[in-house]
Amino acid sequence: MVRAIAQFLTILVIYLTGTRLVTWLELPVPGSIVGMALLFFALVSGVCKLQWVEAAAQLHIKHITLLFIPFIVGVWHFAGIFRVEGIKLAIILAASSLVVLLVTAFMAEYLETKRKRSNQNGNNNL
Repeated sequence: MVRAIAQFLTILVIYLTGTRLVTWLELPVPGSIVGMALLFFALVSGVCKLQWVEAAAQLHIKHITLLFIPFIVGVWHFAGIFRVEGIKLAIILAASSLVVLLVTAFMAEYLETKRKRSNQNGNNNL
């Protein structure tokens, strides 16, 4: 139990550091995003060990759908816009989703081909 609390506190401190940086530096980015970037760089650099935050992060991931409820309520608040501009918004959402899907598919295919080629040449960079 103490370990879980320590992990949540570690994530909380990093989040609060991100929000403070945004306030102090007047950045046009949400503090949570800055905090997430700080956590990423701390993990990559080894300043923060994965074991220090892994269980708490897994719990967050397990319950991430609950975090989308405010978004859905916010969308519902603007239902009038969807009645007027619904078709346009649906087309834009479908088109942008298709673009993301295609770019992801092409990049995955490209990287897989590159990985296979480098494995055949004995170079394991990817």
